[in-house]
Amino acid sequence: MKHNKWDKFANSFEERNNYVVGVKDIEIVKNKLRSLSGTGKVLELGCGNGTYTECFTESASKIIATDISEGMLAITTDRFSDQEMVQVEKADCFNLPYNDSSFDTVFMVNLLHIIPNPKGALSECFRVLKDDGKLIISCFTVHGMRYIDKIMLRYRYAIKYGARPSTAITFTPKLAIDLVKSSGFKPIDSKLIGTKTKAVYLTASKTCNK
Repeated sequence: MKHNKWDKFANSFEERNNYVVGVKDIEIVKNKLRSLSGTGKVLELGCGNGTYTECFTESASKIIATDISEGMLAITTDRFSDQEMVQVEKADCFNLPYNDSSFDTVFMVNLLHIIPNPKGALSECFRVLKDDGKLIISCFTVHGMRYIDKIMLRYRYAIKYGARPSTAITFTPKLAIDLVKSSGFKPIDSKLIGTKTKAVYLTASKTCNK
């Protein structure tokens, strides 16, 4: 079996991220997600070990949490083994195994800025979302951070994960808007959140011409 490079981090993924990003700023993103209501049938891309999946258990009717890492999926499956509303599946964000217009909400955290073809993934998000469905994206970024905080974030990342992925881009609120607009979405809001470590937080809708 071919292993995904993130498999080796699966058992300690949350601990590593808490160290790299900081618990306080992770909680800021999680609280934004927890504040959502009526999210309906939700698809998560790049669920990792389920850190952000749990933020939707109060607002969703069903959650399909997906990733391509077998190791991450195993952790997430165990994490939500007692919650029937959470279904964990292996899925490629560039070729999703779901029908058109299947979901009310699609969300991803810390995925779009590291994958090689963001527009390809967004095209799939648009396809599987229902009309007027919501897209939610959050990515941690050095944009808007103080110089010393950027240096320290990169240092902590190198300690825990090694070299930054070659496909990684620096996410900004404007870049997030440009990407989703080019994929047919209507941006609702895009902004920086966080204290020392920043994250871009974007919401958009699939608004089709009728």
